[in-house]
Amino acid sequence: MSSMPRIGIFSRLKTGLTLTRDSLSVLKHHPDLMLFPLAGGIVSLLFGAMLYLTVFVGGLVGTGVEYVALFVFYFTTTFLASFFTAALVYSVNDAFHGRNPTLRNGMAAAWEMKGPLAVWSVISAIVGVLLNSLENSDSGLARIAASLFALGWTVTTFFIIPVIVFEDVSTKEMFTKSAGAFRDTWGETLGAGFGIGLVQLIGGLLGVAIVLAIGGGLFVVMPAVGISVVVLGVIGVVVAVYLVGQTIQGITKTALYLYAAEGTVPDEFDNFDFTTLGGRTEQSGTPGGAASSTMTSFT
Repeated sequence: MSSMPRIGIFSRLKTGLTLTRDSLSVLKHHPDLMLFPLAGGIVSLLFGAMLYLTVFVGGLVGTGVEYVALFVFYFTTTFLASFFTAALVYSVNDAFHGRNPTLRNGMAAAWEMKGPLAVWSVISAIVGVLLNSLENSDSGLARIAASLFALGWTVTTFFIIPVIVFEDVSTKEMFTKSAGAFRDTWGETLGAGFGIGLVQLIGGLLGVAIVLAIGGGLFVVMPAVGISVVVLGVIGVVVAVYLVGQTIQGITKTALYLYAAEGTVPDEFDNFDFTTLGGRTEQSGTPGGAASSTMTSFT
């Protein structure tokens, strides 16, 4: 068996930044993709606010009711977030294949996956309740264990939604495939995360600077208007930065997983060496298949 070349952390981060840039290009051509995190954020906030009240009341009642309320809260918020993320991933795949992604088609496709999404949400809610219990424990060791487990859980489930969207697998395989995808692309995933954070930081600072400049100018003439512009403008910048970041993450995650599963390369990423994923020699063919030596582009 041939050995796999070692790739430095900076090389992995560089490839992740390239993925971020290419994902921005996809977003530029398909800005409607931001509708998915927007709709998901609105729905999650509405339901989350209502359900948080039940958690608060459950905490006052005690006798185990708070854990039931917490489970319902985690399940509902996870399902809603996963539903709209699945719709986004499905629509990104449409964009990669030259089709016009729409909110309606993406949500319809996600609804077809409601069963696996519900199973994932139940498991995630159970884990969330357990972690919450450990984090609120009087034992320092329990809190440390909770933090370590939370980190491992995040890594293991990072690609769980693309697995649900593109694979017909059992619950166990859902997690093993997600963990395997992260293992094979951890450098690019971290690099892309850094790139997305950088884009959000720069975009946020520029947006706030522009808002402050405009609001400051108006404040001299009409103070009330100037203050309103600043407040509403900053809120708008925060929302825009969030939507761009969430959408880019969905695009990047979809591109990485599609190549790992199918060996295909979206045209928007033709300047990125998927063949070796930044210098590595391993490749994945079809899901569960042997390694492939060929690379296919989307048309």
